[in-house]
Amino acid sequence: MTNHRALGEACTAASPPPNETVQEWLAYAHPKVHQEWSSTAGLALIPLGRLFDAVRLSEHLVRSVAGVSGPATVNDWLGRSLNSGPVIHDPSGHRYYALVPSGTAPDWRVPAAACLGEGTYLGVPRTDLTEWEEHAWCSYWAVPLTRPGRLCRTTDVLALVMAGHDPADDDGDKP
Repeated sequence: MTNHRALGEACTAASPPPNETVQEWLAYAHPKVHQEWSSTAGLALIPLGRLFDAVRLSEHLVRSVAGVSGPATVNDWLGRSLNSGPVIHDPSGHRYYALVPSGTAPDWRVPAAACLGEGTYLGVPRTDLTEWEEHAWCSYWAVPLTRPGRLCRTTDVLALVMAGHDPADDDGDKP
């Protein structure tokens, strides 16, 4: 996941920092997380497959299923639809990343949304970056991680993907 930002724009905290245990839990997956979070982008590359995997959802798919388009409205909808499971939004990449239990990726068989696991790194924002910044385009927590290990249920993410997936879009069904 990339994190593009306007030149000279820094990502700033949108809310008070969450419980330190969430930060430390994320840091367990990557020893340099605090150092990387202290950069202007506020983003750390965390290896997937240890603490969690991530389902990559296109902005188009999420917005079409949600029936709304404003970032705050989409984020509220995601929080309700995924039972407050954590989701990262990369506005410059036009993607959302729903964090799911580690080990989900090998068994994920849904062409409309890839599940990224071991061998992949995900740009994870500082835990206090919880709102979209219009001019910075920094990744942020669309649905914040509220406690260590509290992830999206795979069935909830699958239901979201299937609600917005047209089977005719699969490669095998194209004429």
